[in-house]
Amino acid sequence: MAMLSFRLAKARPFLSSARRGAPAICTRATAKSGDFCQVHYTGTLDDGSVFDSSRGRDPLEFVIGAGKVIKGFDRAVTGLATGGTRKQRVEPAEAYGEADPNAIISFPVGKAPDGLKPGAKVQLSNGMVASVKSIDKEVVTLDLNHELAGKALTFDVELVRLVPSERLQRATFAAGCFWGPELAFQRVPGVLETEVGYSNGQTKNPTYEDVCGGDTGHAEVVQVLYDPDVVSYEGLLEAFWARHNPTQLNRQGNDVGTQYRSAIFTHTAEQLETALKSKAAVQAKHKDPVVTQVEPLDNYSPAEPYHQQYLARGGRFGRPQNPAKGCDDPIRCYG
Repeated sequence: MAMLSFRLAKARPFLSSARRGAPAICTRATAKSGDFCQVHYTGTLDDGSVFDSSRGRDPLEFVIGAGKVIKGFDRAVTGLATGGTRKQRVEPAEAYGEADPNAIISFPVGKAPDGLKPGAKVQLSNGMVASVKSIDKEVVTLDLNHELAGKALTFDVELVRLVPSERLQRATFAAGCFWGPELAFQRVPGVLETEVGYSNGQTKNPTYEDVCGGDTGHAEVVQVLYDPDVVSYEGLLEAFWARHNPTQLNRQGNDVGTQYRSAIFTHTAEQLETALKSKAAVQAKHKDPVVTQVEPLDNYSPAEPYHQQYLARGGRFGRPQNPAKGCDDPIRCYG
């Protein structure tokens, strides 16, 4: 079955720690839902053992209430001022829930990759991380429950940086297969968060397979959350134009289809005006017509979890590419 395509992986209880951008000054005293924040934390179990900590690596970055961390962690950060700390216990209901016995599955050992051992973490093709519960001569048993399911968690958190929601803005671009453009935008200082998805088609909440069929009208896009005090919309447009060939109609390189079209999907009237002016300036530098669509964002939905930050996580060949701000390493489009 398709979901049993997997590779060895390291389980993490949150998002991977993101790279630091340029510092910014918060104009509101305390954190609330919708704010972007950087947080250092240490998580412990009831027996006092540490299950994870961001200390010693980059802070965890996320938007409060956006569903990228567990609810209890959102609550632990809410109300803190920059530099503030809190110790909070989170019950399973606001963490990873109770362990589900139906989330333990078995399959023939012949379908397992070489080197698989009990206790190993594997990443399934749908992006889930599972633990190898047991292996015998005939069967491999996986536990799809999160390793912390059924456990209460205690967090010591420190709010390192806060960007209030009133200052945050979003921009959406289509420049061929969304993996490469996402990594390019991850590297732009001032870009706080990236998400790949599907936009400006007819079908509601399409799957990757739907979009690849070419019948939904969607484009593969990367949507960025950014701090305009650090990077302007014009700066994002420069990164967009530099990433692809805007004179190729419904294709980029060997990727062919309307889902790979060049497009700027705007969120405001100001973005629309700026994007049209930028397109005109780019056209003046090209002999061939610039075919980039410029139109308001419509019917956007995020792509499946396994597509998110795909190249930074290793791509199809398991070789992570550097998402650090300012990095100019060549981008390997498929990993």
